[in-house]
Amino acid sequence: MNFDLNLYKRKLDVYTVHLIIFLFIGSIGIFITPYKDLFIGIKNIITTRSILLTDYMYVSGIGATLLNASITSLLILLLYKINKTKETGSMIMSLWLTLGFAMVGKNFINIWPTIIGVYFYSKIQRESFSNYILIATLSTSVSPISSEIFKILNLNSYITLLISISISIFVGMIIPPLAKFTLKMHQGYNLYNVGFANGLITILIISILNYFKIEIKPNLLWSIEYKNILLFLIISLIIFLLLLGIKKSYYSKFPNILKHSGRTITDFYLMYGNSSYLNMGILGIIFLSYILIVNGDLNGPTIALLFCIIGFGSIGKHPLNTIPLTLGVSFTAYISNIQLNTPTILLTSLGSTALAPISGKFGAIIGFIAGCLHLILMKYIGHLSGGINLYNNGFIAGILAVILIPIIDGFKKGDI
Repeated sequence: MNFDLNLYKRKLDVYTVHLIIFLFIGSIGIFITPYKDLFIGIKNIITTRSILLTDYMYVSGIGATLLNASITSLLILLLYKINKTKETGSMIMSLWLTLGFAMVGKNFINIWPTIIGVYFYSKIQRESFSNYILIATLSTSVSPISSEIFKILNLNSYITLLISISISIFVGMIIPPLAKFTLKMHQGYNLYNVGFANGLITILIISILNYFKIEIKPNLLWSIEYKNILLFLIISLIIFLLLLGIKKSYYSKFPNILKHSGRTITDFYLMYGNSSYLNMGILGIIFLSYILIVNGDLNGPTIALLFCIIGFGSIGKHPLNTIPLTLGVSFTAYISNIQLNTPTILLTSLGSTALAPISGKFGAIIGFIAGCLHLILMKYIGHLSGGINLYNNGFIAGILAVILIPIIDGFKKGDI
């Protein structure tokens, strides 16, 4: 019996590819953990504070974390299927963000209030929810807000639950118009636009809470003991992506991807099909290698940022427009005598790739400088969102893009 691998690959649509990935992740979690510990771990994930940095692997172990990531991602995939969402790079990106951040802040319970809020907004606008489903998925970057407010308020538990959920729904309702506005502000040079919008919202929320003497205490739960199994998991996913994109007609298009700046919206999947999987796999190799070279930990937070880079390999990021940014962050940390494997530096190095379009449009030197500035801004204003916004690098990148783009354009056009 002859097995045609190319025929097999052609049959794998986006839904099938990610169904395989999510089931694989969940199966590993179930296989390596006793059932009793899985249930206890899932309970801990649902009930714990989820603000940055809350590594679910530290809270509940690796098995429950992988199972939560699988369930949460499968639910979003089902939501897309029900709404007949078109297969795009944006869809792929959002699925990888869901998978990654379901290991550090998102769970299959706390994602729903903001999604419901976006759904209400679509009805207010008298439009189909399918037009807003992508931003609904990305809105879950503020998922920790409901559990955080629930723990802060000292009221009857049912009243507190109602208030916390209502606030989260309201946040979901205001994200779409704000994200539309912030996109105009940075002109598509920040790939994490919803993270920028959510950062502005969370600053407002934190300011209101502080005004009433309510303080959100920071979290730093960081696991270090699961490196080997996570390395196996990540390498397996990278190999799978490479196999999807290794066909000659796919990798022959890869050089075309490298020619794009990556500015929003540059959908590599719509333009080049499975070649985007090859790009995603190569990005995975590069940035996993970076983590290992600096002796960084593999855990919930680092995987979330790594999967974020891989996901955006379908819409905006490629090796040439991302590496200068990470080098800029690393250089700034090095001259400041800060170890490159500390949590802040490691996550900022990966998260700075939100500014890939700046590097892609204006060159590696400007990208390098943007990476340097990204770390400096993260150090001094990264705390403003109080840990509620899981896409905090998107917030910093948005501010930096709003500052840099007018200056770059001004000098380029001779306005200054």
